[in-house]
Amino acid sequence: MSIRRPNPNTLITGPNDIVDLGGGVAGASITVGAENTNVRAIAIQLKDGQGNDLAVRASVEIAVFADANGDAFVATGGSTGIAVGTDGALLTIVAKKLFRAVSEADGDIDLTWTDTGTEAAYLGVILPSGKVIISAALTNT
Repeated sequence: MSIRRPNPNTLITGPNDIVDLGGGVAGASITVGAENTNVRAIAIQLKDGQGNDLAVRASVEIAVFADANGDAFVATGGSTGIAVGTDGALLTIVAKKLFRAVSEADGDIDLTWTDTGTEAAYLGVILPSGKVIISAALTNT
């Protein structure tokens, strides 16, 4: 938890006085790369309450959904599914469907999606608040 004020001896009174009660993940951006031999790179950048890139390690859940609304989990989860790339750590909770991820110290998580089929799939980052950020389609052709 952090409260930043120009003068710590005054009350919070202006737009430059920032109160971040969560002190952690409040948002995320997800970039899905083009398919390359059945594999797609996925870059996740965790954000703080002001929309800035997170500058600490943080943990989020990651789910693989069947649609862009997150109404259902995928049936199969790809031929190999989600795997951790160069940034972060990934723990499987439910094979190919639900994971716990820990970012690097700069809030980055790099993943790959592998599917030799054409299953419709979307990656969802489930924030500590319960809000879900959903990616563009992971579906390969």
